Amino acid sequence: MSATSPPAVAPELSNDEVDHRIHLAVVDAILDRQLLPGTRLVEAPLCEAFGVTRGTLRRVFVKLAQEGVITLQPNRGAIVAVHGIDEAREVFETRMFLEIGSVKSLARKPSPGLPRELREMVRREHGLHERGEWRQWIRLSGEFHIKLTEANGNDLVTGYLRTLIARSSLLIGMYENHKNSTCTADEHERILDAIEAGNVARAVTLMERHLGEYASNLLTEAVEDREVDISKLFSPVR
Repeated sequence: MSATSPPAVAPELSNDEVDHRIHLAVVDAILDRQLLPGTRLVEAPLCEAFGVTRGTLRRVFVKLAQEGVITLQPNRGAIVAVHGIDEAREVFETRMFLEIGSVKSLARKPSPGLPRELREMVRREHGLHERGEWRQWIRLSGEFHIKLTEANGNDLVTGYLRTLIARSSLLIGMYENHKNSTCTADEHERILDAIEAGNVARAVTLMERHLGEYASNLLTEAVEDREVDISKLFSPVR
């Protein structure tokens, strides 16, 4: 079984569990840059690899399309979405509106401190970055931002942010040159320091710079339709 092979889809799993495993496998392949923007996702080999019907696969495709991960095109099927740099900037600008308000509110609160889990997440980020485990690092970085916003206790804002982070994490995975990337764990640590010190201005400035640099560092490239050997990428599940 290949390194990106999805976990075995057991017959006793519910539809939601099967959908989640397929969804996760496709997203992981994109974050690992094994499915590049513009790659066609051919249904037959995918159904064989996952051991599912076209109906199940198409259900997952609809969810991936809603998240902006893939594009469904008439008579051409599904392709890994191609995102322009303008769209990337819009995603990060929207995140900036939400997250600047979040850190501002947190820094103003007289509280015993942020959840200790946030410091532990930063420590784990450092380790993942040093080991070059990019997929896990991208996921944990997104989780850090969600956990930070959750500390305000506003479920509506957190829900909006989850959707934006899902899309921005894919943009990072698709386009950013990880070898030239700065370690966001350092930036996350400085943001936590400013919040816990009650320094509203510094917390806002750091978050604005952090998200702004991510948007500006995303790489653009000419993308054409690509074919990929699905059978090799996702070993058939039996």
